[in-house]
Amino acid sequence: MPSRMNRDARTVTELRILIGYLGELAPAWWSSQFFSPNAAAFLSPIFARTLFHAQCQGVTAAAARLHDEHIGVGRIYHVFRLPESVEQAVAATLTDGGFESETRPHLSSREQALERLAMLSEQQNASEGPMALGALADDLTPQIKAMAGLYFDAFSKGLKTFPYLREV
Repeated sequence: MPSRMNRDARTVTELRILIGYLGELAPAWWSSQFFSPNAAAFLSPIFARTLFHAQCQGVTAAAARLHDEHIGVGRIYHVFRLPESVEQAVAATLTDGGFESETRPHLSSREQALERLAMLSEQQNASEGPMALGALADDLTPQIKAMAGLYFDAFSKGLKTFPYLREV
């Protein structure tokens, strides 16, 4: 049975990918196109065995930059920038070969990605801009579900929301 940290890291990794994919679609939240067919054609000769990993890292960097611009940096975390222990677990998740085969099918269309995002969510009401979700907790599971719900609602409504947690 996977530990709570591993489960949370797996969910965070999947959220980054789903939100990253949706954030690149029109109307785009950021200008990267790491999950587009053109990017795959360009990146695959360079990253032949690690294309998916490269796409995930690229979209995470683009999304983190936008989130940092809207939220700020410092004692604040969001789904694209979390404490080091979580980041290490996310990196380990990306090296799991089964993770890509489980996640890739959800990136075939906006509808597929939104459907999967809804499955990872608890219902929330998103608003435009930064949204504080309280202090970073030891058990990230409820906070991850809340973030997923805010992103789902924002993408469904055509809003740009930036949920974040404060360091204790």
